[in-house]
Amino acid sequence: MFPKPVPGIFEVYEWSLGRDGFAVDDIAHELGFTLDESEGIVAELLEFQLIQPARDQDAWFVPADPGLASSQLLNRGELDLLERKLAVGQLRNDLARLSLLFRSSKFSSQYANSFDVVKVPETVRLLLSEAAANSSREVVCMQPGSGWEPEELAEAQARDFQLLGRGVRMRVLYQHAARFDTPTREYAAKLIDSGAEVRTAGALFGKIFIFDRTAAYIPASGEGGGAVVVQEPSIIDFLYSCFEQVWGTAKEFDTRRAEIDVISGDMKKEIVKMLISGAKDEAIARRLGVSVRTCRKHIGQVMQMFGATSRFQFGYLVKEANLEEDV
Repeated sequence: MFPKPVPGIFEVYEWSLGRDGFAVDDIAHELGFTLDESEGIVAELLEFQLIQPARDQDAWFVPADPGLASSQLLNRGELDLLERKLAVGQLRNDLARLSLLFRSSKFSSQYANSFDVVKVPETVRLLLSEAAANSSREVVCMQPGSGWEPEELAEAQARDFQLLGRGVRMRVLYQHAARFDTPTREYAAKLIDSGAEVRTAGALFGKIFIFDRTAAYIPASGEGGGAVVVQEPSIIDFLYSCFEQVWGTAKEFDTRRAEIDVISGDMKKEIVKMLISGAKDEAIARRLGVSVRTCRKHIGQVMQMFGATSRFQFGYLVKEANLEEDV
């Protein structure tokens, strides 16, 4: 551990700068320290590399450059602090994971907290795997967007097929845009073949996993990763009812290309609604799970259908003709 200075060492160092050198006895005689205190101060000065033994006289010391000591000592101290910080962070993550596992066990019936925020992506993935392994009845998933990262897809496969292999019911909601993503379409086909129910909707309100209606995971959006873990029954029931509402109007995902035109039409209906509400291209694309470029292509096609040359004109034509639901 990084040494903590004892009282008197800097006073002695300043005093030594006015001398040719000194011994332990000199500190005791001239500065009023006891012999034991003087020996401790010399030991500390040597530890901090503020003095060094004289070359031509035994038990004699001379000052050293504090700048050299600083570069060596402080670097060592900073490394020590960094190691301790990393160790504390790892301990915090481990305890947070164990705390969540405890609250999902039979011993936590009186636990008061309703949710936790887990900021480390690796911990979130581990918790999802453990929640899946402990599920026995049903898992529902809502997955906005239209693509998977290879690592994320591999983790999902291991988790999902383990669930289905144990006979746990699994329902998955994707956005319509997922039907145009080859890896997602292929993965959906495997899920369906293994017994899962998969549907798609025009827009989803966010990513969510609900396990046995006892725990819900809401992954954080953005680059930071992490997730909110919910264990309050009333909140979980609300999230589950939101899932059911979308599920009831969603279309079955049977991976047949023949339905792509129909789904594209549903996406355009959603675009019309958002255009009329004044949403920007980026917001529409994010809601539909498509790229901004693809979104703008759809917007252009819809406007062309009405012969509109501007968004203002398009909104006026749709409202005037009362055709919001007929696009």
